[in-house]
Amino acid sequence: MMRLAATAIIAALALTACSSSEPAGGSAPQHRDVKSLVAAVEKSVAEKGAYRFTIAPPATGGGVRYPSNGTVRLGGEVPGMDATTTRPVRSGGDAVELRLVSTAKDAAFVKLPAALFGLPAEKPWVRLDRRVDDDFTTTLLGFHDVVFQQAAFTTYHLPVMKAGGELELTAQIGGNTRYSLAVDYRKAYDALTDEGLRTELKLALDQQVAGSTGEIELDGAGLPVRIAFYTQFQGARIVDEARFSDWGTEAEITAPGPAEISPRS
Repeated sequence: MMRLAATAIIAALALTACSSSEPAGGSAPQHRDVKSLVAAVEKSVAEKGAYRFTIAPPATGGGVRYPSNGTVRLGGEVPGMDATTTRPVRSGGDAVELRLVSTAKDAAFVKLPAALFGLPAEKPWVRLDRRVDDDFTTTLLGFHDVVFQQAAFTTYHLPVMKAGGELELTAQIGGNTRYSLAVDYRKAYDALTDEGLRTELKLALDQQVAGSTGEIELDGAGLPVRIAFYTQFQGARIVDEARFSDWGTEAEITAPGPAEISPRS
């Protein structure tokens, strides 16, 4: 299971209820409970195989503060991700562009600014091995995992929603259908069998976050176009939002070649 920073886990677990919209209507099929909703989304997503995502910093509130975008490809042991994010990599430093690629659960790759880390221009990539427990690896894998958890929502959000979620409101927003849910983390923890997911939920529960609310917005084909998350954590309102597009896009996500990877010193 991917290691996530505590604040990222809390932010990514949270979901919010829709406050102002019209009752759902139209000819699109409506789901009456969370389990049928999640099952339908999983099926429609799997049939497309790949998609693009965009994560933007919230206008207000806390949450993931750094923009990210990229492509996810489903199938295999874990979804493959090729993402670009802009954020500081050193305390007090300027934001820099990082490219993050992963195709397996045991490792990820990061393309670093050569000038900042003194890497050869022809070898800008570094392999991040999950078995290595130094500050550099832990920090960079944390950056990767924050993006991955939001972008590859089939691996975390959907199973947790299915295990502990209750549908609160369905509304029609233009041509899309928005479902608002509440998630009980204790209920999800008790229902799940995946120990990695249970560990993540236990961290949230230990931080006194008992539940969350949220929105998943589907287009007319039943594919997610937006998932928004909100929660209260230590007196602050955490806001995270991801948007999805280009379902079925061609996406070859591969690890960099050995000649492009700098060895760890």
